[in-house]
Amino acid sequence: MILSRVAIRAEIEAHRLSIQPLDDSQIGVSSVDLTLSESLLVMPNIEDAGDIIEPSKLGFKVMPELIERGELRPIPERDPYILKPRELVLGWTRENLQFATSLAARVEGKSTLARLGLSAHITAPTVIAGYRGTLCLEMYNCGPYRIKLEAGMAIAQLVLEQVELPTREGYDGQFLNQLNPT
Repeated sequence: MILSRVAIRAEIEAHRLSIQPLDDSQIGVSSVDLTLSESLLVMPNIEDAGDIIEPSKLGFKVMPELIERGELRPIPERDPYILKPRELVLGWTRENLQFATSLAARVEGKSTLARLGLSAHITAPTVIAGYRGTLCLEMYNCGPYRIKLEAGMAIAQLVLEQVELPTREGYDGQFLNQLNPT
């Protein structure tokens, strides 16, 4: 069941959901707007990418691998990042999330940005029950326009869901307590 504005506020009040920082205006009818943090991981162009990445290799950890290959860039207030067509960047939400094991969510793009060609997350929308940390967004410009990315802009929305039978343990994968690497 998708949570309404009233239910989202009730989960926050009951301390089963924490979203920090959060302005009440970010809570919509059935979602919460998430904003872009102050830095991006810019991935190299395909021509410059170099060797092949092997995700099936034993012990592979995606974030250290990508941070080593990409370029961490701040997004200063006076110098937003211009995302070019066919460019991939990783960005983080400004909001740090904590879910009880009775809550899960999906990260969805914002339709206003999608209509420009911006995919705010490529394929990984699920936020598993019990998750803690910021969310890493795989942002790709598949449109014809250059898109200005600014720190603090609404970049995605979080659609919260009640887990029918809460899990005994929450998420404990490699992205638990994920924070922006800068």
